[in-house]
Amino acid sequence: MQVTFPHLPGLRRSEFSLIGLSQEPQESISGVDTTIPTMRGRWAGSLTLILHNEAASLQWSAFLAQMQGRIGTTLVPVFDKYLPRDANGQRVPFFTIANLRDAQTMEHFGFVNSESVHVVVNRAAALRATEIEVRYPDTLGLRPGHLFSIADRLHRVRYVDLSRETETGPRYSVHFDPPLREAVAAGAVVNINRPVCRMRLVNEDAGAIPHDYEGLYPTVQVQFREAL
Repeated sequence: MQVTFPHLPGLRRSEFSLIGLSQEPQESISGVDTTIPTMRGRWAGSLTLILHNEAASLQWSAFLAQMQGRIGTTLVPVFDKYLPRDANGQRVPFFTIANLRDAQTMEHFGFVNSESVHVVVNRAAALRATEIEVRYPDTLGLRPGHLFSIADRLHRVRYVDLSRETETGPRYSVHFDPPLREAVAAGAVVNINRPVCRMRLVNEDAGAIPHDYEGLYPTVQVQFREAL
């Protein structure tokens, strides 16, 4: 089941990292460590949220109910402080949806946005590829370390090369991790301003709300793993 991630302005911390890129180092007789890459890296995510009112608490509880522990999946928004800029050098706002106060049904008001086009795949890429050729309709470009998503899969840029010049502008080769989870068609949109990752909760009680009867706002910490 795919669950809509809730729109919660109380986010306080966001951490995403690639895990499982290599096996545990093995020490040889001479004492030299041998590290073996696995090519099966996956994303781990951690969010810290403060639930400021009843609506936010019920919205989060509804999300957990729909996730059904580790059964459901969701597109977790990947908050990053330094995302790519648009063609005018301006930061593209992460949130472009209505304020919670304007929502009538909090339980079903989630992180769903119309897609803006800043980077487009120029040539089709095969499953497990670690490089795509792109064009930039509305951005200054991707840089090493930037995060992006294609459909519901998250990637991190390792480096970018100028691929070739065309009559309609330059094309760039973006090298990234992890490898593509599925083939990508030419014309696919590369999401750079609101990247997401399809993930599951790490355990059955992840994200439980610690209710405090002294009136303090509850703080929720929740861990996710990429759903493969």
